[in-house]
Amino acid sequence: EPGSTFKILTMAGALDAGVVTPDSIFIDTGQIEVGGNLIRNWDYAAYGQQNMMGCLQHSLNVCLAFVAYNQLGAARFYDYINAFGVGQITGVDLAGEVPGVVRTPRDPAWTESDVGTNSFGQGVAVTPIGLLAAASAIANNGNMVQPHIVREIVSPQGVFWPKTTILGTPISEQTALTLTGMLADSLAGETYRAGVAGYRLAGK
Repeated sequence: EPGSTFKILTMAGALDAGVVTPDSIFIDTGQIEVGGNLIRNWDYAAYGQQNMMGCLQHSLNVCLAFVAYNQLGAARFYDYINAFGVGQITGVDLAGEVPGVVRTPRDPAWTESDVGTNSFGQGVAVTPIGLLAAASAIANNGNMVQPHIVREIVSPQGVFWPKTTILGTPISEQTALTLTGMLADSLAGETYRAGVAGYRLAGK
């Protein structure tokens, strides 16, 4: 389970679909009911009025569940999760890659509450390399890039460099730039110790 790192994919989908903007307001009461199950924030606290950057900065489970369930809806939420390659292999040049697991409304075991928990990275499984591939769309103007372990192959026949392969474009360039800015501002306030002098970092 990727946990809160997965929240960037939920937010990316919502921004791309136009159902929220960075300035959209959410009133956090500390809990929300999705599919008959109660979801709370990681610290069981309520944060009151927040915009979408505040939801990321404080890592609010309740806000992301609201965004996925009430704003995006199950069908669009899983369309974006699929577009980000969750539940699929990346084709990285390593043996034994597994695709991860995500239940969708087509799965008999799926329930409405899955939308809520999946929105913040619970009840879904993804490999670290799969999550990196998904996040690469945010870092590369919307283009999801196939990961490689091998930088180059040198042989008597010459040098071979793996070509850049675009796995898909799950979000627009504007969405990627907007979310990158939100994540940079969020990181600066959420955990300044992750900063590196001379660089502006975006992360979750």
